[in-house]
Amino acid sequence: MTDRQKRIFMGLLVGIGISILIHVGTRIPGAMLNDLFDSYEYKSYDARMKSKASFSEEASIDEVVIIDIEQNSIESLGNYHEWPHAYHGQLTDIVSSGNPKAIIFDIIFDQKGADNYYLVEALASNQSESSPELQQVTDQYLIGHDPSRFVWSTSQSTVTHHALVFENSDSINFLYAMDQLPEAYDAANHVLEIAPDVASR
Repeated sequence: MTDRQKRIFMGLLVGIGISILIHVGTRIPGAMLNDLFDSYEYKSYDARMKSKASFSEEASIDEVVIIDIEQNSIESLGNYHEWPHAYHGQLTDIVSSGNPKAIIFDIIFDQKGADNYYLVEALASNQSESSPELQQVTDQYLIGHDPSRFVWSTSQSTVTHHALVFENSDSINFLYAMDQLPEAYDAANHVLEIAPDVASR
């Protein structure tokens, strides 16, 4: 075997060894290589996003209003995961009154139980006589916790959009792959019309 062939052979062995090391090192949870590659990926992702947004004019973000769930709201209303969906319905109505071009929720809304709401509603309807104070508190609760309010507010708005989560199929957990769209699904309501010159950027 010539010296050149030996160098090529050794190079192949080193390359294979490094590949195996990286493959094994990135499959072990908490391994140093995982942190190293994740750090590189996060930094490169930030750089790619900044490069894509480089065409934006300075201060053009002023046209976007971000309504954030901040600490004051959490201290006043509790953990936002526990907020009634009716709160977001009221917010949708208030923001829609300003005629925005779009309202986009970057929140995944899990289905909430409405047993307490229906219990209070049933008790209120069966009360023949009640004090004005109790009636006022009951009405406030029913308005602020109506489980259909958010759905109704969204349906009345033509500019409200919600985030969607697409999970991988998992037959063990009864998440089967769909072979067709559900009959009640209206795809037109989930399509954003983007100008061709903007979409091509």
